[in-house]
Amino acid sequence: MKARLTLVLAATLGLAACQGDDGSPTAAPVTVSKQENLLTLVTAPPLSSRQRGALSAIRGRDGSAEVHVARLAAEPARLLSNGAAVRMSIAPGVDVTAVPEQLRQRAADDLSWGGAVRGQDGWVQLVYMEGGVTATVTVGGNSYRIEPIGEGLHAVTRIDQTAFPPEHTPDNFSGALWDNDRLGARSLGTGNIGIAATSTQNVLVVYTASAASAAGNIASKIQLAVDETNTSYANSGITINMVRVNTSQVTYNESGRTFSQHVSALQGTTDGMMDNVHTLRNTYAADIVMLVVNDSEACGQAAAIKATASSAFAVSYWDCITGYYSFGHEIGHLQGARHDRYVDSSTSPYSYGHGYIPPSKGWRTVMAYGNNCANCTRVQYWSTPLRTYPPTGEVLGTATYEDNARVLNTTAATVAAFR
Repeated sequence: MKARLTLVLAATLGLAACQGDDGSPTAAPVTVSKQENLLTLVTAPPLSSRQRGALSAIRGRDGSAEVHVARLAAEPARLLSNGAAVRMSIAPGVDVTAVPEQLRQRAADDLSWGGAVRGQDGWVQLVYMEGGVTATVTVGGNSYRIEPIGEGLHAVTRIDQTAFPPEHTPDNFSGALWDNDRLGARSLGTGNIGIAATSTQNVLVVYTASAASAAGNIASKIQLAVDETNTSYANSGITINMVRVNTSQVTYNESGRTFSQHVSALQGTTDGMMDNVHTLRNTYAADIVMLVVNDSEACGQAAAIKATASSAFAVSYWDCITGYYSFGHEIGHLQGARHDRYVDSSTSPYSYGHGYIPPSKGWRTVMAYGNNCANCTRVQYWSTPLRTYPPTGEVLGTATYEDNARVLNTTAATVAAFR
């Protein structure tokens, strides 16, 4: 039986019980006390050759608009687990204080933390692992990445989403190797957000050696992608709890291969490429399998739109999985969600299953492309007519065409039963 993540809500603060890879609770709720500094910007710090190399690689990445260096507090685990509001400097003149709303502790030096920015619309999602912090911070209309470069120093990068690769390659613009619009879709029911029970979906995440080398902190980045996806569900009224049940490196060379070939190699059982993934999937009872690659041709691709147990596979480029929500986007395809109607007019498998761009064209939901809004910012919300986007007060979707939350709630229990 799959374990469930228990959410513990206080009157003024939502606090999540902690979980390990198996989803079992490991820590008690915390309460808010004083704020302390977690990250402090430093100017021209002395750097080792390794730190200089890491910083140079980060500055050279797609989407790195500006990069600063910050020093981590001496006891980050204590600051993050004691219930205190946390303050951090993320750019010159940009200091944020976040109040904890989520805490999941897997070990003394391995935890996930999430909290709202005090005094303005914003969110901090971070993972503390192996002495470093990997995080995404959204505030003031900007998003920032935080990642360790060694010996307590961290790079803080303002993200330029317009510089990311296209979400999918031109030959698979729907986002899936197999599109149910062509094959004919089997209905899973109409769904109802209000009465759905929480479904736990287990995800196995595997990655290539090249992705691990490029990312530098691949395990924490993968956990952050899972945490960001869960927060996007909570933001949108989606009753899914995603649990990372295992993370493993696989033997696969993505160089010279297309995303379609990546997906086929991952999904195939007897082609001699990553066939051990299927043993891992069964061992850890993973409903969904995600492969993280180092391939900047696109941000990802899924095996199917509204997958079955045999097609619940997807691939993502490591640089897109956090801060741009491509990890959740590709899994959204597997759950039956489609892009916005400007780029995808299909009504299969659900007529209401599209991502959303508001009339203001100031932002787009997780499944929406940027073609119809001058590549506007992708936000950590799924389309739904039942909620609004907090910074603007605009509704997040329509009941007729743009309700990805309903799609995901409709298919949640089926996906959760794949293993």
